[in-house]
Amino acid sequence: MTRSFRKAQIRDPRRSTPQTHVLQEGEAVRLSQRRCPKKEDVPGKCTDSHCIGKVMVVNWRRPQLNPFIVLMFIHLESESPGIESHSRSATTTPRRVLLDTGADFNLVSHDAYAQLDAEKKPYQGLVHSIGGYSELESTVFLRWHFRVPGSKSVRTSEHNAPFHILQKGSDAKFDCIIGRPWILENWTEFLALVEDNRKKQAGTDDNLKA
Repeated sequence: MTRSFRKAQIRDPRRSTPQTHVLQEGEAVRLSQRRCPKKEDVPGKCTDSHCIGKVMVVNWRRPQLNPFIVLMFIHLESESPGIESHSRSATTTPRRVLLDTGADFNLVSHDAYAQLDAEKKPYQGLVHSIGGYSELESTVFLRWHFRVPGSKSVRTSEHNAPFHILQKGSDAKFDCIIGRPWILENWTEFLALVEDNRKKQAGTDDNLKA
């Protein structure tokens, strides 16, 4: 009995072997049943050789959430002297920002700056990245805040920092980039923002598995 069982497990080399696919990061698998072309009304019951393997593996790539990309809310109103920061009612604009531990300074795209009513100061310099060099046009001082992780309305403390403005026509992947100096000074808040994004990604993964 044992020998005959083992022989039954040996595949005929003339038959096609199943393809093995190594999943890359960000990929998942989804199973779907293939209906027999001869017996559409009874899927999975056909024993014809061409119907072997009625369960197909379909690879699909789910969107990945970069935990270092967050929303910053830039304040459009200028500060009113004599009014405390926490009581001011400022108009803000949300911007997509990359928290980049490898950047030496903060950057804002020309298009994002053009929509802000903020005074800029001349500055000449170059930014070196993987794509090459980009020229800096000037510098602007911005005020902004983030949202408290896990909340849709509660804001963090206010931040102030200079941002270098990329020249018009520069290929900017983000509205803003916040570099290492701010991250090191606000390490706790940085970790909270990144961890919140990781939890959101984990929640997305759990929903896909359900």
